[in-house]
Amino acid sequence: MTSIRVRGVNRVTAKGRTYYYHRATGKRIEADPNDAAKFAAEVAALDAAKPPKPEGKPGELGQVIVAYKRSPKWLELKPDTQKSYQRAFDALKSLDAMPVGTMTQADVLGIQERIYRKHRRWLANMVVKALSIVLGWAVPRGIVTTNVAKGVLMIRRRTGEVANKAWTPKEADILLKRASGGLRKAIALAYFAGFRKKDCVELPRTARARGQIETTQSKTGHDLTVFEVRRLKAILDAKDKKPGSTIVVNESGKPYTRDGLDSVFDKLKRELVEEGLIRKGLTFHGLRKSLGKAAADLGLSENDIAAALGHRNPASARVYTIEAQQKAGARRVSRAMDKNRT
Repeated sequence: MTSIRVRGVNRVTAKGRTYYYHRATGKRIEADPNDAAKFAAEVAALDAAKPPKPEGKPGELGQVIVAYKRSPKWLELKPDTQKSYQRAFDALKSLDAMPVGTMTQADVLGIQERIYRKHRRWLANMVVKALSIVLGWAVPRGIVTTNVAKGVLMIRRRTGEVANKAWTPKEADILLKRASGGLRKAIALAYFAGFRKKDCVELPRTARARGQIETTQSKTGHDLTVFEVRRLKAILDAKDKKPGSTIVVNESGKPYTRDGLDSVFDKLKRELVEEGLIRKGLTFHGLRKSLGKAAADLGLSENDIAAALGHRNPASARVYTIEAQQKAGARRVSRAMDKNRT
């Protein structure tokens, strides 16, 4: 194996995994570091594409964000977290010239409310989080004296609004029957194995052996063993038109990106909603939630549910068991009242 020294690269280890980032742009380097030639070529391409320094004055929001993104604190973040914060920074682009030293908590609240009216709750709250991270980084560097975004309350969900509602068995069955190819396999991995979207699209074919799937969760870095139920095995065993290196591939045999999977999934979901076959508001992540809910309804313990979903803390499964216990308790009370009331 050839080893070469490449300048302008930061190495970051997070939860047992090592990532490499281009220092000047903050972009993650995708090439295998063991392939020295490809790694160096990607770094060289990023060097050549290095964006010019943004216009503006020191202390303006745009400049502070750029400085933060060139710091080790930004490079230590997981790629998914960087992506979320970048969406917030993009939403703040029109405020690049705002002096951070004069910002008040009222300013942050006003920004949050404006973004909420235009883009809704998630982005509005993410903007506050991103500002708090950037200003918190800026305080010890003397750029600002206080973090005015800290303490701004997040916008709560409306009463009765549930995130990522669980699919009913009938809805999931309809979805699986209408889906095909890699989309069907991704849905099956989420519904029967509780996989998150990123893990679905990145799962290598080599992860399957003897009726089991061995993988490492991208979100937590924890190892996970999944035992394939009959229907999951049958779906995953189906041959692809063009097999690829991952279990979930598109018609060309290439791995889906999460955005690509979202596109085909949302298209199918819209069709099923328009036909009145499934409810509005269902999500891909709701398929994972369905596994936890079904297990709780069967009376399985929090330890079992947490193990199946890859949680280290059994308390994470309580959201499923509480609902199941409420139904079971209500059923017992109703039956007892039937027997004792005339």
